[in-house]
Amino acid sequence: MRKKLKRLLGAVSSVEQLRRDVDQLQVAMEESRRLNERLSDVLDVMVELLVPAVDRDEERLAESLKRL
Repeated sequence: MRKKLKRLLGAVSSVEQLRRDVDQLQVAMEESRRLNERLSDVLDVMVELLVPAVDRDEERLAESLKRL
């Protein structure tokens, strides 16, 4: 009986640890998403700045800079 109880408590502890791990992974994933969006915004601005001035869309550039 004690062994079963000990195993059950161990399983509960493992499930709790898995839930904490999942929570941490979700937080890390959300931060990664935010960083990827930020990088995408920076890349959009860089592309606009590198396009020759003749072809540059000043309004689009201003909007991209505003987002940063």
